Amino acid sequence: MKSVIATTYGGPEVLRVVDAPTPVAGEGQVLVRVAASSVNPLDWHELRGKPYLVRIMRGLRAPKTSGQAMGSDVAGVVESVDPGVTRFAVGDEVLGFGKAAWSDVMVVGEAGLVRKPADLSMTDAGGVGVAAITALQGLRKGGLSEPLTWSTGEVEPMRPRVLIIGASGGVGTFAVQIAKLLGAHVTAVTSTRNLELVARLGADDVVDYTTTEVTQQLPRFDLVFELAGTRRRRELARILSPTGTLVACGAPRGQWIGPLAAPAALAIASRFSKRTYTSFLAKRDTDDLQQLAAWLGTGALRVVVDEVYPRDRVAEAVEHSEGGHARGKVILTL
Repeated sequence: MKSVIATTYGGPEVLRVVDAPTPVAGEGQVLVRVAASSVNPLDWHELRGKPYLVRIMRGLRAPKTSGQAMGSDVAGVVESVDPGVTRFAVGDEVLGFGKAAWSDVMVVGEAGLVRKPADLSMTDAGGVGVAAITALQGLRKGGLSEPLTWSTGEVEPMRPRVLIIGASGGVGTFAVQIAKLLGAHVTAVTSTRNLELVARLGADDVVDYTTTEVTQQLPRFDLVFELAGTRRRRELARILSPTGTLVACGAPRGQWIGPLAAPAALAIASRFSKRTYTSFLAKRDTDDLQQLAAWLGTGALRVVVDEVYPRDRVAEAVEHSEGGHARGKVILTL
């Protein structure tokens, strides 16, 4: 089979498409023939080995052999399953995320997959995994869990006000839609060329950061979801409600101390404030993937695709994603 690997840390230029042994599904695993995947910041952080904490798991000087195959998101067809797997059968169309997704076939733990909605294309399904689950779990971390409900005759409760910084990227385009599905009033921050896009996704208000300072002249928010990694906590605290929450998901500053210091600083600040300051890493959760698949199946949630690349142009796809200007997802087809 063909697989995209990186035997050394570096930029897109170190990626190679090589012949590799076909893996076999182990205990609790599913073998998937990959139809589509996408490029996430997770992928190019692993590719470069930066922040350097990435190398603790992947190898200090160069990626370990087990970590050389690249790619996270997957959409494809089940080819075989371990006998202990009960949720999938050969021929099922699935989506999710795991490791080595830029390969013809990959093995994925059963918990990392759900059935693909019938009306969702493989191309779109390849862009769901990491970004969509990050958006959902980040919003829940900020207090959005279920849509507001009220009985006949009761006064409609006030919708939580949510600010999403970096609203036109892979996570951001999902976050705008999911926040609306969870009943929030959404203000989306993006650049001039993306204002119309985030408005179409359902944002109630849009802010052009190239002309407006987002920490001034805005109402206070119950949740600020920071995806760009460019704003300091003290700046964003100005626009948080007295008991509001800041969820930081962008890459912390620095290659050594920043990735450790930034989350610690947020945790310390929370201890001395009625506000909550937190960062988080998304985790594999089958129920969350099922919820995303349900929304995608009804059309309540959609995948915004910026550009589609064939696998032999994977270096271009990574370069495009890493440039920070992609609108929605950068897709790889296999």
